[in-house]
Amino acid sequence: MVRKLFKLKGNNYLPFIGLDEKAAVAIQEHFQLSNYQMILLSWLKGFWTGILLSLVLHYIFYQ
Repeated sequence: MVRKLFKLKGNNYLPFIGLDEKAAVAIQEHFQLSNYQMILLSWLKGFWTGILLSLVLHYIFYQ
C-alpha cells in the first residue's frame, strides 16, 4: 500500500501552513497510535528537550 503524505494541488502560496498537522497525522497512522499516545509522545519529546537544554546550559555556565 502506498501512502501519500502530501496532496499537491496546483500553485500553493503558503505550502507550510498545516505541515505540522500533516506530519502528526502521518506519524499517527504509520505507527497506529491513539490520540492519547500522541499526546504522551509530544510530552516526552518536550521533557527530553528540556533535560538536554538544562544540561547544555549547566555545562556552559558552570564549567
